[in-house]
Amino acid sequence: MTSKSEARLAAMLDREEIRDLVSKERFARDQGLWDVMAGCFHPDAHIRTSWYDGNGVDYIPATQKLLEKVPGSKHWIFPGFVQTNSDRATVESPGMIFNRTVLEGVEVDYHIFCRYHCRVERRDDTWRLLTFEVIFERDVMRALDPSNALPIDWDLLAKYRPTYRFLAYLQDRRGFNLSHDLLGDDRPEELQKFHDGENRWLKELG
Repeated sequence: MTSKSEARLAAMLDREEIRDLVSKERFARDQGLWDVMAGCFHPDAHIRTSWYDGNGVDYIPATQKLLEKVPGSKHWIFPGFVQTNSDRATVESPGMIFNRTVLEGVEVDYHIFCRYHCRVERRDDTWRLLTFEVIFERDVMRALDPSNALPIDWDLLAKYRPTYRFLAYLQDRRGFNLSHDLLGDDRPEELQKFHDGENRWLKELG
């Protein structure tokens, strides 16, 4: 095997390990495999979601407490766009968050279409997540029984951002301190600035 082929093979293995890492983290979260989930993050990792903004060490017990209050949320994550530079990488993966809940006595399903963006670093020959961000695209809600109208204050809903308005509506009613300044496709300039910063970090070495 030529050195060029070996380099291509090594790069392919890195990308597969990184894709496996991000899918394993979400699977472990949904199945309550807390040790597996914790092993996906570096100790100095930073996580930002709709309900959490903090370090990776506290993220695991915070997630456990969240699921005691709001059980049943699940995640799908699909093969993403991986860029590598030596022991650094970024990966952005299409995903979906979904749950079934009761709103004003009506059983509803809601789905959030998003992308997960992570910085990844290899330390001691192991890739782990250094950051975890959610980029929101749009969300939808429907009554489980189509004969039921959605019990939504539509004028209030219209005040939320279109990328995660149903999520914001629900989280506010659940008493969560939801940020209304998360990454989303409805703010392309902010999103471009974020990606520019991620690309600069990726190109830095040492």
